[in-house]
Amino acid sequence: MKKNLQKLIACGLVTAMFAGVLTGCGSSNKNNTAETNKQDNSATATATPGEKDGDTGSAKPFEGVKLKYATTQTASTGEENQKLIQLVKDETGIDIEFFVIPNSDSGEVDKTLVSLMNGDEIDIIYNTKPGLKTFYNAGVLTDLSELAKTESYDMASKFGDYLPVFDDAVYGLPAFSDIWITLYNKKIFDDAGVAYPSAKDWTWEKYVETAKSLTNTDKGIYGSLMLDYDCYNYMYALQKGWNPYKADNTANFDDPLFKESLNFYYGLGNNDKIQPSILDFKASGTAWNAFFTTGQYGMFVCGGWTTSVLNNFEKYPRDWKVGLLPLPYPEGQEASTLTVPGCYAIPTTSKNKEAAFAAVKCMAENQYKLGFGRVPARVDLSNDEVNEYIENSLAKPFAFDELTVDDFKTAWFDPTRKALSEKIIGPGSSVISQVVIEEGQLYGQGGEDVDAAIKNIQNKANAAIESDK
Repeated sequence: MKKNLQKLIACGLVTAMFAGVLTGCGSSNKNNTAETNKQDNSATATATPGEKDGDTGSAKPFEGVKLKYATTQTASTGEENQKLIQLVKDETGIDIEFFVIPNSDSGEVDKTLVSLMNGDEIDIIYNTKPGLKTFYNAGVLTDLSELAKTESYDMASKFGDYLPVFDDAVYGLPAFSDIWITLYNKKIFDDAGVAYPSAKDWTWEKYVETAKSLTNTDKGIYGSLMLDYDCYNYMYALQKGWNPYKADNTANFDDPLFKESLNFYYGLGNNDKIQPSILDFKASGTAWNAFFTTGQYGMFVCGGWTTSVLNNFEKYPRDWKVGLLPLPYPEGQEASTLTVPGCYAIPTTSKNKEAAFAAVKCMAENQYKLGFGRVPARVDLSNDEVNEYIENSLAKPFAFDELTVDDFKTAWFDPTRKALSEKIIGPGSSVISQVVIEEGQLYGQGGEDVDAAIKNIQNKANAAIESDK
């Protein structure tokens, strides 16, 4: 059921906003500069409709049309957004104006959502795929299916699994995606006499085995580092086919796969001892950037946005090189990774949806070409196009680490690797995400057994789903 504005405000739903040069990881308790700056146009984008004078017969039928694109003041002045709206003008003739909306404080309903539900005319917004679900629930997004059908535009062949699909309809076009990876410290491998791992058959079993070979607690060296985000609790289950919701749309945390996933994640520190236990992690105040600042971790599993700090030697000085691999996957399963696509959508308040669709297509198809290290969400690029883009736009900034085109291709551009949502998308998801963190960590720290944690998560998740109806 679509929510009204009053209930959204009462529930305090917070739209997951995109941040980070290569989009962010999925925790609700992150508050650091690198993540909040991941993506300047993360503040939702907006656009108001312009007047269409009709098809002039030119190659730019929307020449001179003005659209409003909602974003924050900071994002509106950012270089990438400035280049993006110029690109749209050059390609389509459409003039995009920024509809500036204040940032939302923690616990507040997204101000763009409030604006739309108040009827403000906006043509384009930006959000992550999970974040758009809240807008969809509120009934403020335009189904793009008819617009695409009119133009014989095949969205699925262009963007594949990255499309924000809710109830079998498409509600946005993805421009780029954060894709989870494994970074590794080559010096720690060299010091331990361990060969660099290969992307081929890079499973969790091999990851754990490798991390054990690297761990030397006498020297303060751990083979692995993971953070305290919600998705670490369930990523192993996702990769084995788990769904957070059952067929009847109730919570599915009592599925044995979720229990297996909790045991796997917290067992890395508590049992395998290849990384700090969650208790030690929290007590020490370990930050997301510990892999780069301490040089004490052999491997780091996180979103690809973390590579944005690799060539920032002034802020993160190091004399050791980094290797790049895809996200490991459970043995016997198909290769997969977690992703967070950044998407452009058209609100229902737009009065020129045809022009907005032309602009959104242009943005989604071409933003990665602007030189900001984006990993395109397009799945239709040829091998030559991918190689050229990686060589000219991705690999060059990482010359110190000697990362190759093949390194980037296997980590970020493997078309056979299944893309799974880093964030839970569905009713009650904001509350569920926090519950998973709190109860999971309570179990990981020894405050309750795993069955009690799962029971609490299941019950609280179902309550969140019910309150979200």
